[in-house]
Amino acid sequence: MKNLFVLPVLAFGLLVGTQNMNAQEVASNEDTEVIAPVQEKYIDLAVENLPQPVLDAVAKDYAGATIESAGAKEDASEFRLVLKQGDKEMEVFCDAEGKWISKKG
Repeated sequence: MKNLFVLPVLAFGLLVGTQNMNAQEVASNEDTEVIAPVQEKYIDLAVENLPQPVLDAVAKDYAGATIESAGAKEDASEFRLVLKQGDKEMEVFCDAEGKWISKKG
């Protein structure tokens, strides 16, 4: 007779105990800010449409290199150039005045 009383009490205790564990709130920190790297977007640009100061800078600083491809920001304030010099290919950045921009990332 004692077993008949202990078994339902034990089952009820387990049920209440697991319900309490599932109902606990997980602490959240709403002040956490996720910082994702910003991908700069360049629009493809024909080499012949590059500003003359950019072409002059390439001729001066990368003599003998050819511009394989070019891209520009939407406001044309910055240009991305893929240069090929011999079998070496490099990506460089410059502004509209032909000044080189360092991209470290």
